Amino acid sequence: MTATTAARAVDPPDVEAAAVAARPRRPSGEDPRWRRGWLGPLLVLPAALVFAIYIAYPVVANVATSLLGNTEIDPTLRFIGLDNYEWMGTDRASLLAFRNVAVFAALTIPVQMVLGFLLAVGLRGRGVLRAAMRTLLFLPVVLTPVVVGYLYADLLEASDGPVNEGLRAVGLGVLAQNWLADPALALPVIALINVWMWTGFSMAIYQAALTSLDEEVLEAAALDGAGRAQTLWLVVAPMLRPAHFSLLILGVIGTLKTFDLVYVLTRGGPDNASQVPTTLLFQTLLDGRDGRAAAIGTIVLLLALIITVLQLRQYLKGGRS
Repeated sequence: MTATTAARAVDPPDVEAAAVAARPRRPSGEDPRWRRGWLGPLLVLPAALVFAIYIAYPVVANVATSLLGNTEIDPTLRFIGLDNYEWMGTDRASLLAFRNVAVFAALTIPVQMVLGFLLAVGLRGRGVLRAAMRTLLFLPVVLTPVVVGYLYADLLEASDGPVNEGLRAVGLGVLAQNWLADPALALPVIALINVWMWTGFSMAIYQAALTSLDEEVLEAAALDGAGRAQTLWLVVAPMLRPAHFSLLILGVIGTLKTFDLVYVLTRGGPDNASQVPTTLLFQTLLDGRDGRAAAIGTIVLLLALIITVLQLRQYLKGGRS
């Protein structure tokens, strides 16, 4: 056998294995420096400090404050255990606040998601008119809730507000209402304003998700005889599952944080009809009851964590099924 024949007889994988074996190797037991010593913890230290100072410490301090209390006679905070939480479970304003925030979430989150989804599908594509419509619908998102609150406070003014004046002008004066002073209307009206503000955000999220859809799936559905409505609800909507869960989580957290809009429009009234935990917390803090305010904040934080964890677990469970 000649040298040339011997070289041809060598199997390419054997050559590759020999090349790999010839490479210099790190001595056994030797790890990269960041695994052996101080470099790894040092790289994590800035993030850990930020977390400790701006997240962990405020949370721990708030929980500790929630165990303190005072009286109208003596403002000095003293340890009272769980009395503040007991107060939350029996006080009418507190119970109404947490009930109202649940109602507010039910009135806003599903409506914003459905409207945002329909608008994203309807305005999908290019064109000057569609781009202008998307911009106008997204514009309320960038407005501050305080500005929106004062705007709608003027529009819904009972005596000479443009809404009631317009109803009277077209012969529908019977529909004119004290929109923000009626206990039965205050919370639904604020919810409607919130939907106006944030539907554009849902639309933007769904538009971004729609760009990742596989057009072949939609074409296959059309070839199978699926109509537009069937394709929309049975094909497109399930494929946007990550967007649904993102908006649901953001909606729940945003609802629990709602403050500006409610405070500007009604201050939580009338008679606590639109009171939410954040406005109650603020009013309680102004009354000098720091412990009670901290207890409200602690419960809001726990609710946000619990709901978010449950939603993420449901999302991951659905992804594995």
